[in-house]
Amino acid sequence: MPSLVSPGKIHRLELENFKSYKGFQTIGPFYDFTAIIGPNGAGKSNLMDAISFVLGVRSTHLRGAQLKDLIYAFDDREKEQKGRRAFVKLVYQMTNGNEIQFTRTITGGGGSEYRVDGRVVTWDEYNGKLKSIGILVKARNFLVFQGDVESIASKNPKELSGLLEQISGSDELKKDYEDLEEQKARAEEKSALVYQEKRTVVMERKQKKAQKEEAEKHLRLQEELKSLKKEHFLWQLFHIEKDTEKLVGELEDEKQKLDDVLKEYEKYGSEESAKKKEQAGYLKQMSRSEGNIAKKKIELDKKQPELLKVKEEISRINSKIKSSKKEMDKRKEEQRKHAKVVQKLQKDLHDVTEAMNELNEQGHDGAGKLQLADDQLEEYHRIKEDAGMKTAKLRDEKEVYDRQLHADVEAHKNLEENLQQLINREQELASQESQMQARLEKTLEAVAKHKEELSVATEELNVISVQRQSSGSRYHSLKQQLDEIDLKLRELKADKHESERDARLSETVQSLKRLFPGVHGRMTELCRPLQKKFNLAVTVAMGKFMDAVVVEDENTGKECIKYLKEQRLPPQTFIPLQSVRVNSEEEKK
Repeated sequence: MPSLVSPGKIHRLELENFKSYKGFQTIGPFYDFTAIIGPNGAGKSNLMDAISFVLGVRSTHLRGAQLKDLIYAFDDREKEQKGRRAFVKLVYQMTNGNEIQFTRTITGGGGSEYRVDGRVVTWDEYNGKLKSIGILVKARNFLVFQGDVESIASKNPKELSGLLEQISGSDELKKDYEDLEEQKARAEEKSALVYQEKRTVVMERKQKKAQKEEAEKHLRLQEELKSLKKEHFLWQLFHIEKDTEKLVGELEDEKQKLDDVLKEYEKYGSEESAKKKEQAGYLKQMSRSEGNIAKKKIELDKKQPELLKVKEEISRINSKIKSSKKEMDKRKEEQRKHAKVVQKLQKDLHDVTEAMNELNEQGHDGAGKLQLADDQLEEYHRIKEDAGMKTAKLRDEKEVYDRQLHADVEAHKNLEENLQQLINREQELASQESQMQARLEKTLEAVAKHKEELSVATEELNVISVQRQSSGSRYHSLKQQLDEIDLKLRELKADKHESERDARLSETVQSLKRLFPGVHGRMTELCRPLQKKFNLAVTVAMGKFMDAVVVEDENTGKECIKYLKEQRLPPQTFIPLQSVRVNSEEEKK
């Protein structure tokens, strides 16, 4: 453990690009008592961080997430530059005047490099050198950080003792203390075991005399038990053989029955597959018919809007024909009226023309005789112009009425032709509709017929399924009976094998008892409880050592193993009493 008296002091610090110290800086020398003062941001805390850094404190305790954060950087661009380095060198002066230089460098890759007196060393060597002068990095016994005093004052006695052990370095001896404590416990356990063995030897010495008297009686009873067991095993084997023969006969009968059931099962399976194929055909035909029905329904639905449209067109044309007939009758009436007027006007014109002709003839015949006055002549010309104007207007109106009449006659003919076409279309759609209805009825009849056939096939399939299920249940019951018979047979074989094995082990143990006096017997014989309800608990507690043989010591066990190898007998597990450890009563409490 390091001495509590300081063997030296910090003489000076040399820094380069560490935190706020740009370039190479030398701080010191330090005296026995040195106080550093200054305004905020002057670098007081960074000086403390530099001392902590060079003495091996982690970067998380130096207000930095990683070591690169401790390198001086003027701005973010400079911080992103590669190859930046920084170091802190602490010159430690011993009491005899010698100096030790501790240097910790932050490499360009973000790691640490340690040097002692300019020589590159590992962290373990560096830490060992610090320990040699009383500086414990893990305990941080060389610095008092901000808040440490308050934290120590708030600790409870147990935490204070742990802190003192950490600072003093005594926690490093905790493992040695625990190892020694464990050795002490083992020594106490060994002494208790020796004491227990001593008590056991004393008790055995007392019991040997009584056991000697019972030994002969025990041997005699063992021989009688052996003969009785032999008779009992022979009796069991006889009955086992009888039962085996009986079970084999029953097994053959059941196998025959099983074969018959399997044949019936295969037969029903083939019938079922045939019915399923037939059912699949019916289902396919039914689905095809349903598809045709759906297709026809879709076509019928598609024709419905066209039929409605045709009907609407027919009604519209009928109404138009009616209105055209009314208009035509009206025009005919007007034509008759105009014809009467024209006829009258033509008659008047004819009369006027005849009169004019007569007058002209008279004028020509008596040109020299008849002469009209000027006012009469003017009246004559005026009447002639009025007659020409009236007849011209009437001729124009007659031509207009003739053209309208001709157009109405043509429209009437067109409407009659359209009407005839629509009537023919209506008759064609009606015939198509009747054909579709007939086909729909036939399809529905075919679907009903297929459904009846499908129901019949389904009933037959259900009957076959029921028969198959009954055959399957019978098959499973026969198989279960066969499994039970096999299980009984295996159990009987296992009992027979176990009885033979137990007999061989008993004979082997008896031979070992006769040859070696230190053999006590098997665990099954020595640890047999008086009450049967504890048999299971003892079996579980013993586990694989249930058939083990208890001997006095290891030498006896080795001699027994040698004998078994020579006689080529099955291997045995031997438990020497001397190596059995018993926990003392104090440890149990």
